[in-house]
This record gives sequence, C-alpha cells and structure tokens, in this order.
Amino acid sequence: MENQLILEVKDLGNIIIKLEPAISPLTYARLGKTLPMRVNAIKYGQVIIIPLDLGTVAEGKRTSLRPYEVGYWVKKRSLVIALGNVDLGEQVNVLGYVATGMELLGKLNGGYSIKASIK
Repeated sequence: MENQLILEVKDLGNIIIKLEPAISPLTYARLGKTLPMRVNAIKYGQVIIIPLDLGTVAEGKRTSLRPYEVGYWVKKRSLVIALGNVDLGEQVNVLGYVATGMELLGKLNGGYSIKASIK
C-alpha cells in the first residue's frame, strides 16, 4: 500500500492526500482494504464529509483538525477534510493532509461522486 489517497472528482480533477500511516495505523490499514470505491462528498460548514465505514476503532485522543488535515470521524463513520480549524467534539483519527487540489475542495458543495483509491 502506498501513501497517497487519490480522490478523482469528475469534471474537476484530482485531490491528493498524503497519508501518514504511523499516526493511525489501524484506520490506515482498514482504509487500504476498503478502497478503491466510489463515494460521495458533501461540504458542511468548514468540513468536507465523505461517508465511509471503517468501523469504530479509536486511535489517539484528537477531536479537532487543522486546515487541510484529513481524518476519520469515528462516530460518524466518515472521512473528514478540514477547510479551517475545526473542533468536531468527537474522536477523529488523523490520517494525513491534502497535498494538492485544495482549490477543488470549495467546489464540492452539493454532493459530488468521487472515485477514491490509494496509490
């Protein structure tokens, strides 16, 4: 398994997320077994939410993300991309950060279909 999560957004381009497996190794392993697949992305306030059930494994004690950090929101069973400093108020397993494609994140307003894969 490589360390990049590629989100291919039809008609917009690719968002590349640099994964850091050492931060949340169990979540990273489950992500690798689940992908590739088509998922939907919804912008909600200062986060992009991508429903993706990886189970309820809690790793670490973080409840917040910094701009462009990516995590797995355990209770909501979703990947989350922070657009600003956000406090989710619940456990989030940090997976990495957006390396390229930040300008595309603001365009994910209504629920885009995305092909997610690890390269």
